Parts: sequence; C-alpha cells; structure tokens
Amino acid sequence: MTNITDAVLAAALKELIRDDIVERKSYNEVPPRVEYSLTDKGMSVVPILQSICAWSGIFRKSDSSHVLAQCEKCDYNGAAVREM
Repeated sequence: MTNITDAVLAAALKELIRDDIVERKSYNEVPPRVEYSLTDKGMSVVPILQSICAWSGIFRKSDSSHVLAQCEKCDYNGAAVREM
C-alpha cells in the first residue's frame, strides 16, 4: 500500500487481528520477523472482493493511468465481466 503511515497500518492490522480476519505470527529471530496471513474468516471475503473487482471492471476506463497499483496485482482476469 502506498501513502499510509506506519501508525495507521499498525492500527488497521490490530483491528483486523481483533476481528479474526488476519492472524499474526512472530518469529524469535534476529532481526525480528513477523508474518500476517488471512484466517478462514478473512479468506471468506476474497470472493466478495473479486466480485467487486469484476463489477468495477465494467466501468473502468481503458486509460491505464487510472488503474490502482492494487488492481494491477489482483488475480482477476476479466472473465466475469464478459459473463455479466
């Protein structure tokens, strides 16, 4: 994510952990290492987000300068838009 402060990211992660959407695993290493992953509850929202991505693809302009960096990394392939 771009343009987010460490404090805002930490607060958001704490909320997601509290809501059982993300889990945090820390390793007793030097330097310290922490990994975040989606819980089953967090994974359950992925199809919903992919549907939203497909829906937004219908209205996205062909001008690629308006595509968000997150959208470029999405595994959405556009097939669902053609089916709608």
